[in-house]
Amino acid sequence: MHQKKAIDTSIFIRSILMATIYFITGKISLNIFHQETIVTVSAFAPEGFALAGALIFGKSVLPGIFLGQLALALSSHLSFGAAFGIGAVNTAEAALAMMLFHRFKLNRHLTTMRDLTGMTLMILFILQPFSAIFGNLFLSFTYPLTSVEFVKNTLLWWFGNVMGQVLFTPLLLLLYDNRRHLNLWKIVSVVVIFTAINIFFQGYLDTENTSILLIATLPLTIYIATRNITYGALAAVTVSLSTIILKHYAQGVFAGGESAILNIIDLNFFALSHVVLALLVGVLFREKEEAIRHLKAMAHYDYLTGLPNRHLLRERIHHSVYIAQNTGTQNAICFVDLDGFKAINDTYGHHIGDQLLKEVVYVLQTHTRAGDDLLRLGGDEFLIIYNSIHDENELKEKLTRILKDVENIREVEGCGIDVSLSIGVAWCPKHGVSVKELVETADNAMYAAKKAGKNRYVIATLIQDTY
Repeated sequence: MHQKKAIDTSIFIRSILMATIYFITGKISLNIFHQETIVTVSAFAPEGFALAGALIFGKSVLPGIFLGQLALALSSHLSFGAAFGIGAVNTAEAALAMMLFHRFKLNRHLTTMRDLTGMTLMILFILQPFSAIFGNLFLSFTYPLTSVEFVKNTLLWWFGNVMGQVLFTPLLLLLYDNRRHLNLWKIVSVVVIFTAINIFFQGYLDTENTSILLIATLPLTIYIATRNITYGALAAVTVSLSTIILKHYAQGVFAGGESAILNIIDLNFFALSHVVLALLVGVLFREKEEAIRHLKAMAHYDYLTGLPNRHLLRERIHHSVYIAQNTGTQNAICFVDLDGFKAINDTYGHHIGDQLLKEVVYVLQTHTRAGDDLLRLGGDEFLIIYNSIHDENELKEKLTRILKDVENIREVEGCGIDVSLSIGVAWCPKHGVSVKELVETADNAMYAAKKAGKNRYVIATLIQDTY
């Protein structure tokens, strides 16, 4: 009962916050950004906040979107019927966005180029045509429009809302998703620096050449995006918003000219070029980094079992030596080899052999602790590193259980299996502190176990301690 009340309260708070944000950003947009009839041509910010809120918090913010748009439309002196209809359209648009993201399996974290292009195309060709057409239809029920006025209003509505979502939605998603890794001072620095650069060129120098302004801001924005997509998007939006505000106060590159509407269109494309390029470059570099991490993982981890491979052997043994030397404990380096694995592959094929390896790995993993290491050296050879073994009997018990559990694997996918292990053990630092010394000692002990009849362990120099 208490949990249900807490959930209801959370939904209520989110709805009120969404309505408040929608209304406030809407009033700012209508007052600062260039307005044509009842829409903004530059950027209708509430649309960006609404889409981001819907993608992050889901349907819990839909009532807030409706209430925010209803209050905004009523405060703009629209009739209740028109305001109600427009609010319903914008709410349906947010719900449509959530459905499409789920349908096309888009990731709101914008991790790939598919996510970014999918969201952008959705905004351009689905969400905003839907909002502009149906919003104007509801408007025309109360305020009759000629066909020319309807088309003009629809285009302006579409353009302003597209600007609002392209400018704000990706940035808000990135800020929310990376909030734990962002530095407040870096955020403030980006906003201050790029605002200052823009004001310096457009206000102080009174630059009238768009190319000079692009040279002053775009390369640095893109460079930051290659380092961190969130800060790059923030820089791009800062340049865009400061330019739009300067235009509002009749300052900067886009303040003059013979045609006000052409200046607004040029301004919008200037803003879009910054934001879209920053996002494209940022996503591309993030994909590149992810590909590099994946390749490194493939190079250092076994594709079949997911275990570290021999490329990490030196690192893991050095770590074990460090533990032994700093704690005064003995660590066990166990070389593990499957008995008769080649015959199983030859008899049943590599698929059954692979499944057998996975079952053996499962057994080995169940008998290793959080601080131990398990590696696949290749084929049917594994290495277990038991760190901080205080009692030799503890190790013997572990190895005995491993041998019995693997021996109990009698069948793999209906195929009868007869498998066992031979294990050789070297002590660190007793038998050495180098990778070569420890692995060779454990390997020799493993071969001693095979010669002694297999299905047993041999501890180096203590041949009598066998199972």
